[in-house]
Amino acid sequence: MSGNRTRRGAVGRFLAATVAAVVAAAAGVSCVGEEANAWRPQPTLAEDMARTDVKLVEGYLGRHPRLLFDAGDRESLARKAEAAPALWKQVLAAARQLGDQAPDRKEIRSGAHYWRIERVQSGALAWFVTGDKVHLDRAARWMVAYCKEDVWGDGEWRPNVDLQASWYLYHLGIAYDILHDQLGEADRKVIRDGLAAHAKAIYDDFDPKANDIRFDQNHTYIPMIGMTTAALVLADETPAAKDWLKLGYSVLRRCRHALGPDGYYYEGTGYWAYALHWHVRYADLISRATGERALDLPILRENWRFPLYLTVPGVPNVFDVGDVDRWPEGRRSGMSLTNCGMFWGIAAALKSPESQLAGNLMSRRWPETDYPSAAFLWFDPGTPAASLDAIPPYHYFQDHGFVSWRSGWNDDATCVLFRCGPPEGHAAVAKLKEMSDWVPNAGHVHPDIGGFWLYAKGVPLAFNTGYTAEKWTRDHNTLLVDGTGQGADGSYWNDRGFPWDRFGKVRIDRARLTDRYAFASGEMGPAYAAKLDPLSLRRTFVATKDWVLLVDDLEAGAARRLTWICHSDGPFEADGAGATAKVGGAALHVLPLAKVDIEAKMDKTTVVGGTGPGKGAPAHRGYEITYTMKEPAQRARLVTMLVPLASGEKPPTVQAVGAEAAADAVSLDIVWADGRTEKVSVHLVAADAEAEPVVWRK
Repeated sequence: MSGNRTRRGAVGRFLAATVAAVVAAAAGVSCVGEEANAWRPQPTLAEDMARTDVKLVEGYLGRHPRLLFDAGDRESLARKAEAAPALWKQVLAAARQLGDQAPDRKEIRSGAHYWRIERVQSGALAWFVTGDKVHLDRAARWMVAYCKEDVWGDGEWRPNVDLQASWYLYHLGIAYDILHDQLGEADRKVIRDGLAAHAKAIYDDFDPKANDIRFDQNHTYIPMIGMTTAALVLADETPAAKDWLKLGYSVLRRCRHALGPDGYYYEGTGYWAYALHWHVRYADLISRATGERALDLPILRENWRFPLYLTVPGVPNVFDVGDVDRWPEGRRSGMSLTNCGMFWGIAAALKSPESQLAGNLMSRRWPETDYPSAAFLWFDPGTPAASLDAIPPYHYFQDHGFVSWRSGWNDDATCVLFRCGPPEGHAAVAKLKEMSDWVPNAGHVHPDIGGFWLYAKGVPLAFNTGYTAEKWTRDHNTLLVDGTGQGADGSYWNDRGFPWDRFGKVRIDRARLTDRYAFASGEMGPAYAAKLDPLSLRRTFVATKDWVLLVDDLEAGAARRLTWICHSDGPFEADGAGATAKVGGAALHVLPLAKVDIEAKMDKTTVVGGTGPGKGAPAHRGYEITYTMKEPAQRARLVTMLVPLASGEKPPTVQAVGAEAAADAVSLDIVWADGRTEKVSVHLVAADAEAEPVVWRK
């Protein structure tokens, strides 16, 4: 990539230092006490467990608190409360929400509002810092009420062993650790027995000899983290805790290994906010318990890029990648990214100014109210933050095949995203061969390989279609081949039953990001059914502040017909040679430049909306335009330009040379309504590695 040399230098020095540190750290690592890149899994979890002996640091047991801080930290936490009054105010607000009454049995057992259990941790922390017994009494009342119940979560998820139980175990376990020495013996026994019973339920439910474990899935790693929390807090009170700890440690080591190396979280923006912070919570716990540098994990080290490059300045606030945005009442809503405070914890542990910047930026935009105690504990006011001006407004997540480019960090920026990679990244394809018992669960990943997103003029102009119960390629800004989509098209799990070796062949093989433009070209043919082979389908993507160009090249063993798809939030209407969709106070103009005959269709988009397999219903999600080749061909090229327009702005006229399939470049002559002209050449075949693929001609 090329771009601003000053910005590249700062980021490059940071990355070089990080890589050097990891290499140095890896030199003296054994199986127990794993560092981020040193440990390699055995073929199965059972084989891993046979080699695992979790050793706690000397003096860890026999004292409380110990999980996140110890008794000697009271004074420093009080100083932090003074130094960060806004964060501390949220902790006290959550503690006050405990009130004088615990939730009733129905509320506790159903898990209907399971995230409210964090209030217990906030209450315990508020007592620890202030000494106010009101916080202690209220937290203890909730803890006893919850731990008396034998069922945690009898609704949507599996009782006692899934997400609701996990939230309860984690926050009750943290609070028990903080308040342990202040509780009466009777209350302590109720809480201890309740934590033990529910930790055992998760332990008994998990078969370490199974051959189909979803190490990538939050329904695996979050319960394991809840169980591990209970194991660590009860390690000196309950003999079985050592078995829970060994299982949790072993499973989570494989879960951490399954995560990609480039900082991108495979489930997309919605589930990133929901789930990834649990890996930070676990890293906090296990680092203190064993002395490991558990936060020094590639995805955590690089994850500061995710919120910077996956957000947009206005509604819906994020690129809607994967299962996100349920479109209440048929209208796109705003999405918030919670738990961004985790970057403060990563920043403090890894001395990462970029992570501190991400935490600062995101927490100003979305102040943490659901999990305030974590945000407060993670924040280190002494950790310096990088300058946003030193970071390029573009990035290529190479393992997952995502290119994100913005014309700047300003609020009126043009923001684009392009995807051409496997469901969980290239590294996952290789790791599946290492861990023979790992069966991936990419249910929240959509069949949008080759997909593009465009946010400009303050609105989402070309975006996805939200959370769906059936994943169809037709619902995304990509291509159909003879009407056929990608992977297991139409299934909730688009990847299930489709060869991952084929997904592994999907990749971006040319990318260039500069201040003026983004260029990426990738092969996406293997994402389609083998019945279409031999099939090469290459999409080349170019974006500037003023326009996006897509060049789609088909080469096949038999004549095939391509369908080009674009979704927007406004209805498309024919407009000269193209079509325009008005969205808010802006518009998206789509202009086909192909030298093949195409049939255009414009309609509402109806998806199978829903949040789980078999639970879908038809839902209106915006509008679509499709261009389908009238005649099949073995070799063909579609060339399409997208232009964001301000209110009342007329689209440009465009002449294209090279839109025929044999040409090595596409040259555009663009005449804007205000008289400006652009002459641009996009080189589809690389002359050499250093040559600019996009050139403005005089």
